[in-house]
Amino acid sequence: MFEGSPVTAMDADQPDARVREFGQFPTPMWVAEAIVERHFPDLDADDHVIEPGCGPGSFLSAIPSHVPVTGYEIDADLAERARRSTGRRVVTGDFTRCPVDLRPTCVIGNPPFKADVIDAFLACSHALLPENGRVGFILPAYMFQTASRVARYAEDWSLFQEMIPRNVFRDLKAPIVFALFSKDRRRSLVGFALYREADEIRNLSVDARDALERGRGPVWRQVVSMALDALGGEANLDDIYAAIEGKRPTRSRHWREKVRQTLQRGHFRRIARGRWALPETA
Repeated sequence: MFEGSPVTAMDADQPDARVREFGQFPTPMWVAEAIVERHFPDLDADDHVIEPGCGPGSFLSAIPSHVPVTGYEIDADLAERARRSTGRRVVTGDFTRCPVDLRPTCVIGNPPFKADVIDAFLACSHALLPENGRVGFILPAYMFQTASRVARYAEDWSLFQEMIPRNVFRDLKAPIVFALFSKDRRRSLVGFALYREADEIRNLSVDARDALERGRGPVWRQVVSMALDALGGEANLDDIYAAIEGKRPTRSRHWREKVRQTLQRGHFRRIARGRWALPETA
């Protein structure tokens, strides 16, 4: 969160216009408890959880008492309230700017429903967490509406999402999800159908997108086929790379490996070492 913008959570029975203006909806205690039980049943004394923007501390209270947890809250009055009501350590300040004197294994909470704040929380969490660390946030569903945003997240995280009913929060009109971001090497997407494919196609040239709409089969197979067709039907691997670079359907630095994998698995013909041709037609 940002100085001068105290977007913090408050109790469900004390709605506040300023809080709603900044996109924060208070987390009912039963919701926090249910999320922790459902998604973090393995927390133990070796973990350390952070709740950023903790407000009065719903998740601080929901974390089992034997698990260390620290809250961050920019509003001094709410921070003191959270300390008294939960007995947990609460740092008064902006989570994205305060020095963090611990090594968390999990970050859990309900951040303000503002894209820039959510992204700042995620970036800070990624820098703090070890490999296999996790972030669990209640988020507005619009955070995952576009393929490009999800693809950007997937460069750093494996993602999982599930819908939760919006009326667990008073007066909330937008659909919401619980999202789990895992800092692991799998970069898997669960609950995100066609996001990778849509982002890959969006990154192609207009001509390539038009060709894909008329063609059939996986995106990369068609991209490689178009490159080989433009090269006369067969070419060396370096020439195939050159034909695809600048038009490739992914920002990944490992795209050349994807080209080789596609050539090997996509029914293309290996003419010689490092030289490939289009499949033979009947």
